[in-house]
Amino acid sequence: MRLFIGYKAWKEEKYLLNRMTFDDLFRAYVTYPAIQIYALILVVAVTAGLVLTANIWMFFVAIGAGALLFPIAWYVTHRFILHGSWMYKTPHLAKLWKRVHYDHHRFPNDLSVLFGGLHTTLPTILLVAGPIGWLIHGPAGAAGAITGTVIMTCITEFLHAGEHLAFEPKSQFWKDIKKRHLAHHFHNEHGNFGIAEFFWDKVFGTFYPETTDRPRSATARNLGYTDETAKAYPWVKELTDAEPEQKQSMRSNAA
Repeated sequence: MRLFIGYKAWKEEKYLLNRMTFDDLFRAYVTYPAIQIYALILVVAVTAGLVLTANIWMFFVAIGAGALLFPIAWYVTHRFILHGSWMYKTPHLAKLWKRVHYDHHRFPNDLSVLFGGLHTTLPTILLVAGPIGWLIHGPAGAAGAITGTVIMTCITEFLHAGEHLAFEPKSQFWKDIKKRHLAHHFHNEHGNFGIAEFFWDKVFGTFYPETTDRPRSATARNLGYTDETAKAYPWVKELTDAEPEQKQSMRSNAA
C-alpha cells in the first residue's frame, strides 16, 4: 500500500463507498492527505503542549475541552451553515458549498466529497479550539484543545464514511448511527445533524430516531437547490454542468 499518494492521485482512485469493504475504507482513510496532515498536527500539538505545560492535568483538561467542543461546533456548522441557503446565493461561496455539502448529499457514496477539506476544517479548528484552550491553560491549553478537536475530527471522518459503507452492522452502536445518519440523507435532512452522536440534536429538538417520526422531505438530496432555485442563483448549476463527463458518470454510480 502506497502511503503517500497526493490528493489528486487519491481522487483518481474513484472511491465509491457502496462498492467498498472495510479494508478498502481503511486504505483510503490512511492514505488521504488531510488525515495524514491531521496526524502530523497531533504530533506537533501534543509535543508542544507537553513542553509548554506547567500542569499536566490542565493540559488534559484542555484536550477534553477540545474534544467536547467538536460536537457542538459540528452541529452549528452542519445545521446553520451547510444546510443554509445563503452560501449558494453568493457567487464567491457557491463553489465552496457545492464541494463541502451539496455534492455529498447528491452523491453520498462518493468518498472524495465526504472527507472534509483542510481549507475548511483547519481554520475552524485553529480559530475556535485554539482561543478556548488558551483561556483554560495558556499556550499549552491551546495546543491541548487543538489536539482534542483534531482527534474528534479524525474519529468522526472515519465513522462518517463507515455509515455510508455498504455493510450490515453487527453492533447496536453502528446500527443506530448508520440508521440515523442515512435518514438524514435519504428521508429528512432537517434533523439528525450529528454524525456519531446526537446529543445536540436532542437538546435542540432536531433528533428523530425513526423515519416514521418525520415526514419525507422532497429536498433531502438537493438541499433545496432545485431547478427553479438555479434560475435565480445559477452558480452551483454552472459548476455542475461544467464537470467532465467521466466524473459525472462515476458519480452517478455513487448516487
